[in-house]
Amino acid sequence: MKIETERLILRTPRPEDAPAMLAIRNSGYVRQYNPMKPWDLPRMEKQIAEEIASGLAFYIDEKPDGPLIGGIWLEPDELRYGPVAFTVSYYLSEEAAGRGYMGEALAAALPYAFSQLDAQLVSARVFTPNRASVRLLEKLGFTHEGTLRQAVTTPEGITYDDMLFSLLRDEAQA
Repeated sequence: MKIETERLILRTPRPEDAPAMLAIRNSGYVRQYNPMKPWDLPRMEKQIAEEIASGLAFYIDEKPDGPLIGGIWLEPDELRYGPVAFTVSYYLSEEAAGRGYMGEALAAALPYAFSQLDAQLVSARVFTPNRASVRLLEKLGFTHEGTLRQAVTTPEGITYDDMLFSLLRDEAQA
């Protein structure tokens, strides 16, 4: 699977991506607003194998020849019952942040969710202080459905409110 945008390539993960993705995932920048414990290389390699099998992950490379700068993940939306719904997660390396890359990447990946996966909606969850991610989702047409107060405690012991956003297929096509 491969999607190209003006500046990016969204592609299927590869086993050799493990060291680069591990460095991005374990960075303080990414973990600031993601409730993830650091992983080691074998755990990252296992995750990539699962992502390859699922077909629901896009790794993001800068054109023309890299580097790997982040990823987008789709998974079934566990908060919904009945509709075909996915939750999208995403992050970039600190070096790639603030350059409009994630907006470009999500704008390319969301049509895949609606057309190829037949999603009726895509949701996203964002910690309240992550204003850049909130702005990004709003720019892409997502609607703020509500906020789960005191919803997630990180491994560092910080508890965040969690904002829930969604984008319906009809809204994405409009």
